[in-house]
Amino acid sequence: MRCIIGLGKTGLAVVRFLLNQGERVFVFDDRLKEKDFPDWLSRNPLVTPITLQEIEKILPLVEECVVSPGVHPNHPVVCRFEERGIPVISEIELAFRYISFPLVGITGSCGKSTTVSLVGEILRRAGWDVFVGGNFGTPLIESVLLPKPPAIGVVELSSFQLERVYTARFSIAGILNLYPNHLDYHPSMEAYFQAKGRIFLNQRPQDWALFPLSRPLWQARWCRVARGRVIPLGVGVRLFEGLYALEDVVFEGGVPPQKILSLEGCSLPGRHNRENILMAVAVARILGVEPETIEGVLRSFRGLPHRLEWVGEWNGVAYYNDSKSTTPSSTRVAIEALPGPLIVILGGKAKLADFSELTGVLALEKVRCVVVYGASRKTIEAFLPPRVRSFSVESLEEAVKIACREAKPGDTVLLSPACTSWDAYENFEVRGEHFKALVCALGKGPFPEPS
Repeated sequence: MRCIIGLGKTGLAVVRFLLNQGERVFVFDDRLKEKDFPDWLSRNPLVTPITLQEIEKILPLVEECVVSPGVHPNHPVVCRFEERGIPVISEIELAFRYISFPLVGITGSCGKSTTVSLVGEILRRAGWDVFVGGNFGTPLIESVLLPKPPAIGVVELSSFQLERVYTARFSIAGILNLYPNHLDYHPSMEAYFQAKGRIFLNQRPQDWALFPLSRPLWQARWCRVARGRVIPLGVGVRLFEGLYALEDVVFEGGVPPQKILSLEGCSLPGRHNRENILMAVAVARILGVEPETIEGVLRSFRGLPHRLEWVGEWNGVAYYNDSKSTTPSSTRVAIEALPGPLIVILGGKAKLADFSELTGVLALEKVRCVVVYGASRKTIEAFLPPRVRSFSVESLEEAVKIACREAKPGDTVLLSPACTSWDAYENFEVRGEHFKALVCALGKGPFPEPS
């Protein structure tokens, strides 16, 4: 029997799959009470919910555990299974045993979802039957239950998932970037790096490894661990091999370099999105997609909700929702991506105690003021540069009121919190939707002065 640890979206997908296979399963989730389980799970005779106190009883019966991405590796249940030598794997590892199609895997600290979605859209436009999912969207295990296997899978991979991958192979594997993140989960940046690098673990010489050259230290190490053919990627630099983007043109390195396609008309802002686009172009070119098809998708692709999402413009002020940015690194990238003048809204519940990465970018002349809100606002305030005007409030609603009051025609208001949403919202999506609702209310009249 297997034990599924964590009953979020991924854990429930694993349970559904195993029940479809006729397997009996144990399930454990210390964040949910049994009365909160879905009816299809709680009423199924093949499912046995267990508590922390019952773990010892079931150890002799469990052959393998499937752990959900959000479960901490030091959780006592995970540790107890590992102490007994019982394998603990990710849903990605389980799914790989059953799928019959090749996988494209994309990981990184920022930009994974955008890149995976973009690759999927390009391949669909080119006529491929493609599964898109993983950490973003649909769990990979659900692809096994499709009536017809897709031709290829494009999968977003988190460090949590990769940490427990042992045999899964990605025919094309890409790492977009590496910034401090999830250090409440990984004990160090080195451990985080090692988890991300497992995307190359089972590649063969005929496979492909993709990564940008923007971080020389990580790049050199990825070159050493990559087992497939390496394609370097560069933005704003010329390369002798691989792909690079200069202004609005993508080139293939060589002597002479070859122009591949134009990025003119692409609406995704910022250098980081150029790297995301370049990764997607590289995957598409490996798979034989014509440049004209790629260009058409790039002109129509508007990005994903809550990731530098343009919300609207009122009274000459533009509003962007970047609720997905939950670390200082991702917020720095967002601030760099937009022209000024900027009014930046930060706050929520911090993953990190160190916001020094934002000090320099918030000191830029284009940042006119900063509004800080939420549980970690005092922590963030300690890292604000002296030159920038700042306001501190409790709620996002108050923050939007102040941003609206301070904004002038030509300004941009950016919600890019650098924190999780967990002090006030269930997730970043709910926070982003609330921000959009607050912004859209601007069209019905000005906000009152904050009390």
